[in-house]
Amino acid sequence: MGKQPESLDKITKARLAFSSLGSICSIALTMFFVGLIAVLAFFSTQYLRNISQNLELEVLFFATTPQQTTSTVDSATVVTTVNQAVPESDIRDYELTLKREPFVATSRFSSRAENIEITKKLLRNDFEKYTDNPINASIILTLKPEYTNADSLAKVVQFIKRNEKVQEVTYPDIIAEFIQTNLYTTQWIVLGICGVFLFISLILIGNSLRLNIYAKRFNIRSLLLIGATRSFVRKPFLTKGFVQGLIGGAIATAGIALVLIAGQNILPNFINFAQFTSTEKYLYLSLLLGGLFCFSILFTTISALIFTNRYIKINPDSLYL
Repeated sequence: MGKQPESLDKITKARLAFSSLGSICSIALTMFFVGLIAVLAFFSTQYLRNISQNLELEVLFFATTPQQTTSTVDSATVVTTVNQAVPESDIRDYELTLKREPFVATSRFSSRAENIEITKKLLRNDFEKYTDNPINASIILTLKPEYTNADSLAKVVQFIKRNEKVQEVTYPDIIAEFIQTNLYTTQWIVLGICGVFLFISLILIGNSLRLNIYAKRFNIRSLLLIGATRSFVRKPFLTKGFVQGLIGGAIATAGIALVLIAGQNILPNFINFAQFTSTEKYLYLSLLLGGLFCFSILFTTISALIFTNRYIKINPDSLYL
């Protein structure tokens, strides 16, 4: 009989420890999920943004521009027409002009010889043996993201075609159509889904903390009845919420760090830190991992404060509901 209180005390301590462990695991898993949502939202938006930035426009120039010349033969005026390609020097000058336009992100000059070699590889034959060469140098442009929608793209093409030396402006229609119809819609859908799951995750953490405090509502009432101050009653719950948030946040942060490391090897085109400078990379990691860790502590502590205050101020009759 003398050992019964000791065994009951051990069982109670084990139950409390198990309850705390369950809360920490719940917080860690939920915060890990929150971090995963943040990673998905950021890199999916960045991935779609990269698609729009990689949209290339190729400005083609006339390779055989008709030019009329006049000459006098035996007192008679003779008009002849010769075909003359737009000089590469003029194309280079026009590229420098385009670089200064607000819609241009990058520009590159592609020489006539380079374009001929590319065409030969695509056709797998030497087309110059059978026909006059219709190829000249060209300019390859990428646009800033805000100019990749259909309306802006049409205006850009129209602006470039105003130059009389430009023969055509080509770009991949499929990618442009995808950007127009899917890019911004997909971004909002991803952010919306992430927001919904974030809200659900926070509710789960809040409910877990609320149930833990609910189980001790009679202890709170007993302390108040014997004269304990509200701050004295709140302190152990706030401390517990802080510690659980600290441990859970640390576990979640470590898990997200492992996901980022593994993601760079498994999905290098999606989780790609090479596109950022060292400063940008460390800034993002600091905001993500540090923000997740701090958010875990703040949310659990504030939730503990709110639910503790609720049971401090609750009507005694409602304790049994």
